[in-house]
Amino acid sequence: MEPWQIIVGLIQGLVEWLPISSEGQAVLFLYNFSNIPPDELLVLVVWLHLGTALAVLVRYPRDILNVLALRDRKLFRHLLIATICTAVTAIPLYVFLKDNLSVFHGEFLNILVGGLLLVTALVLYLPTRRTKDDSHSLEVIEVSDKEAVITGFVQGFAVLPGLSRSGVTVSALLMQRVEKEKALKFSFLMSVPAVIGILALEVVSGTPLPSSIGILDLILIESIVFLTGLASMEFLLRLAQKIDFWKLCLVLAGIAILFGIPIFF
Repeated sequence: MEPWQIIVGLIQGLVEWLPISSEGQAVLFLYNFSNIPPDELLVLVVWLHLGTALAVLVRYPRDILNVLALRDRKLFRHLLIATICTAVTAIPLYVFLKDNLSVFHGEFLNILVGGLLLVTALVLYLPTRRTKDDSHSLEVIEVSDKEAVITGFVQGFAVLPGLSRSGVTVSALLMQRVEKEKALKFSFLMSVPAVIGILALEVVSGTPLPSSIGILDLILIESIVFLTGLASMEFLLRLAQKIDFWKLCLVLAGIAILFGIPIFF
């Protein structure tokens, strides 16, 4: 197992639940420090999400079982609606990226990721601004079909490298005045069918695994992703109320753009 494989597993597991785009950070790292061909970057990054999806199953086993057994029909309906809406936006974008990501060579890829991270920072900032402006009139609500539809569509755009899935989904829920703890939980849960769906798309399309990495190495990477993802999830749930993630996102965007500056010289 090569050092870069361990590092990318740690990146995915530690950053997945932070709204700073694990996909964007993984793509940046793999492009600059691994021997993965550009046309396989997105495939590998998608497979890395399997480890974090398993972490959600372990963190919320009762909720998952209730959904599968249809004991919680309300949550089942909301997750189904969100997943369908995600597919509407995610599948066309993902197919386009698979066919065209390799054209973003060198520093231009860093500029792309940096720009998308700036979008993520803006999306994360909006709920904090709205909360301050409407502090006397806020009414906390539960997730309903409407919130599931909007958040599902938003989640689909997170296939873009650099646009944080957890960041945009949590922000979308907060903008709709869903209570923060419920927003985090629903964001975690709705990631599972999205990951399963995109992996199924990979299998159907005939490219189930990146050819440049062995199965044993991929299993070891997924194990690292799972363990670190489970730990980072607990960390986020405890500290979510204290951290302004949009500021951290701005810093990372600046770093990504700095990596891309040489393209202009």
